[in-house]
Amino acid sequence: MIRESPFSKLLNIKLEEAREGYVRVSGVVSSDFLNLHGTAHGSFIFAIADAAFEYISNYSRDSVALHVSVDFRKPAKEGEKIIAEAFEEVSGKTTSLYRIIVKNADGKIIAYVTALAYHLDNK
Repeated sequence: MIRESPFSKLLNIKLEEAREGYVRVSGVVSSDFLNLHGTAHGSFIFAIADAAFEYISNYSRDSVALHVSVDFRKPAKEGEKIIAEAFEEVSGKTTSLYRIIVKNADGKIIAYVTALAYHLDNK
């Protein structure tokens, strides 16, 4: 069962869809989330991706992050809705690998993310 993440709630990241092997979350770039260049701070983009990772890796198991790699591709602007879609690539007994794509509402890629989770329950 999915529980709401307090950190995602703080950043107003919304869980839009969750099912086994897939999660979609979204958030809006507010003025509080801008960097010195006036675009979304990388940590906010990462937070959206990490929220999707948190939800997908804990959908039916208790999991924690082992490694996350982010490739930023395009800036996100103030007021823009960004969406992170997480896909389970490989599911194992102790670890699983996920692919997360962060994009804007027009479908343009903001970031590619790969994430490795360790399963605490070892199912």
